Amino acid sequence: MFWIQLSTFVLFNLLILAMLTTQLPARAIAFSTGQHAGGGEGAYTVWHLIADIEAETRVAAEEHRAEQEHPHIPPGFPTTDPDEPTGRHHLRA
Repeated sequence: MFWIQLSTFVLFNLLILAMLTTQLPARAIAFSTGQHAGGGEGAYTVWHLIADIEAETRVAAEEHRAEQEHPHIPPGFPTTDPDEPTGRHHLRA
């Protein structure tokens, strides 16, 4: 009985040790900074890239809006009654 308890004790200790050693690299990575962080003064970071892309998108949208100017439609009333039958099949909603 002693050997079963001893071997169980050793195996559980090995399991705990293995779990702790596999978690060490993950903890070391969590405390390190990303490659784009801390680049120094004037470094081109991810935030600069995002701002440049948003500016390009905004300029492209303004150019597209200027190209597709819709013609002016003067306000007015219809000359015919839309509910009057025209001889075609007419369904009311």
